Amino acid sequence: MPRTVPADRRYLEMHGASWRVTVVVPMAARGILKTTRLRYDLKTDSLKQANLTKTRHVERFRAQIQAALAKAGNKRRHVEHEGSELAKWRIWAKEHPQKVTEADWETWRECVGLRTTEIRGEGAVWHDGVPVQNEDDDDMSGWEFNRESFALGTRFQQIAKGEETPLDVRHGEYLESIRDKLNVRTVADDARAMKYLLQWLATEDVSPSIELITTMRAHAFAEALPGLANIGPATANKYLSRLSSYWQWLAKKEPAAAVNPWSGVALGGSRRRDDEKERAFTNGEVALLLGGPATPHMYDLMMIGALTGARLDAIVDLKVRDVSAATIQIQARKLETKDRLVPIHPDLREVLERRCKGKNPDDDLFPEWPPVRKVGSLRERSFKASNHFTDYRSKVGVDDVMKGHRRALVNFHSFRRWFVTRIHQEGVDEKMVSAIVGHKQSSFTLSVYSDGETIKKAAQAVELLRIPGKNGEPIEEPHTVNVRRRRN
Repeated sequence: MPRTVPADRRYLEMHGASWRVTVVVPMAARGILKTTRLRYDLKTDSLKQANLTKTRHVERFRAQIQAALAKAGNKRRHVEHEGSELAKWRIWAKEHPQKVTEADWETWRECVGLRTTEIRGEGAVWHDGVPVQNEDDDDMSGWEFNRESFALGTRFQQIAKGEETPLDVRHGEYLESIRDKLNVRTVADDARAMKYLLQWLATEDVSPSIELITTMRAHAFAEALPGLANIGPATANKYLSRLSSYWQWLAKKEPAAAVNPWSGVALGGSRRRDDEKERAFTNGEVALLLGGPATPHMYDLMMIGALTGARLDAIVDLKVRDVSAATIQIQARKLETKDRLVPIHPDLREVLERRCKGKNPDDDLFPEWPPVRKVGSLRERSFKASNHFTDYRSKVGVDDVMKGHRRALVNFHSFRRWFVTRIHQEGVDEKMVSAIVGHKQSSFTLSVYSDGETIKKAAQAVELLRIPGKNGEPIEEPHTVNVRRRRN
């Protein structure tokens, strides 16, 4: 069993008569930082004082390590790209022998050999008269090679010869291919999944190559992922699913990815009990939220959410042109394939008229939450609106946090759940509810081409909804019946 370090001695070691801070440098960063540990002498023999003052030095060392890891990662990707280009030439040359001469092949071999030697030689130290045995170069016995550089040179050689295919060589291309098809949050999940996989491979001292990701290794990564990323099984399974999607795309580009090792890889225990699932707001909570001290733009945001069932990101993205006399045009989200129309509830007219007044058709309905300006940011436009709502929700006392769960069981999406639940309880049939909120179904949709009679029926369904306590009437919670199947 590994030795447990007491909390008050973490990152500390006694050196002579005083304590010093010590942080282990990961293998991937040692070639850049030129050490296995970063240390700083605190000049005190008091353990209490050492614990008080160590934090800023630990943070400084961590920043150095992260910068070194980033540099090492960039260098690795550059070398892998260089090797991949030579590998692609090799494949092309074999497919077009009539266009390639023996001199071309000799040039290719020379490029691979010389570049391998250059990369391996970075950081090497000459020991005059002290022979050092190396793996495959007898005439280089006077050189002591940097371990990371030598390994990187070997990897370049294997890639160039087609023996290995870099794991993330096409990941940037893959992200671009899905950027317009999936929401920003899912694309961010793809990037995080690859980041964690590369981190894990580095700790396992496994080369990040497609050929080395076997089903057994994929299962091992799945087991390690919750601890590595500090996440629960459900989030881990989401990342594993994104890696599987990447592999499916990669199979069309790289022969080495023909078999998907992520197929069927998932963690158990991710299914939540009914009382652990995110839920709809109660009528009392809706009344509390809409009757509280919200800013005007937060009040308007909540009203639209409650009376349309639209998702937060779709509401924040609305333009003035999306609002007509009778409907709001909601952009397609998630599994939706086309934009849809939502009838305007009578209680929502004043909000929308005020939001549109004096604005041009292309103006934002919610300029208070502008688009993300940072180029390449994976944050959705609704990110700040979501944070604003969470702060406001907590302020008015609408919360539901279970012990052991990071997220509350209520959020802005609870307005959507409330909308669906309440119009169901008013007797609106499943097909109409699905059409209004954009659930995936096959019967009909409220698209921009829907006929007037269909829109009229949808409007009648929406008008059945009432804001709880709006006119001072008592707030009642409708009774619901949960039917549970008995397991054999």
